[in-house]
Amino acid sequence: MKFKLILIIVLFSIGLNPTVNAQDTLTNGIVTEQIWLDYDVSYTVSEKVNLYGEIGARTVFPNEWYRFVIRPSVSYKLPKRLLPNLYHNSKLYGGVALFFTSNNTESNRLEIRPFQGYKLTWPDRPKINIWHYLRLEERFDIETANWKNTFGLRLRYQAEMVLFLKGEWFSFNDGVYLPIGLELFWNLIGVKQFNDVVRITPGIGKEFSPSWKAEFRIGYFYTRQTVEDVFGTNDIVFRIRVYHTF
Repeated sequence: MKFKLILIIVLFSIGLNPTVNAQDTLTNGIVTEQIWLDYDVSYTVSEKVNLYGEIGARTVFPNEWYRFVIRPSVSYKLPKRLLPNLYHNSKLYGGVALFFTSNNTESNRLEIRPFQGYKLTWPDRPKINIWHYLRLEERFDIETANWKNTFGLRLRYQAEMVLFLKGEWFSFNDGVYLPIGLELFWNLIGVKQFNDVVRITPGIGKEFSPSWKAEFRIGYFYTRQTVEDVFGTNDIVFRIRVYHTF
């Protein structure tokens, strides 16, 4: 109940004042605020194979664009051939993401983004896990006004630690967990929009049941329009994710 109350207060505060500090300037660019909403689903096919996906919507303040995401994906759990008694696991990932960006002052864009990844989780324990995720993305960025395509190639590395509280202190925090992530991007070939450089994403989550959980994160993103541009944006991102496991 307290987790739900905190979430409602945060959302209400964002709604009352979505443009706070939106016009502030930093050395490398301007500050924007974004809201991301995501619904993530997963389905276990076998002990090793898992199907998962994401449906999301995003926007920015000052209001320059709306972005919609669909990301069907699959993961494969690798066998423990090395150090089988160590508390770890590793997976291969693959899929394709579809992004449609509705811009207010320029042409809309469609991005088709196939990706391949590898994730190592160690330690993988009931109260804490730390994982490392390396992903390669091929980005086909299409301008819908003339259907001109710009090809991009990006390597990204994400490290995240998750601390599970498990109700040790109070009964209300049973199922609460605290994630914090750091993600670095190498834009080998840049596209016309959304070339991320770094992301820092602390947050709080709650497992309501084996099938449902939710997260709220406040992240800092630094993004450049293209790899060559010196202009960048410093983005404060409020993200809500709902996870549903079938």
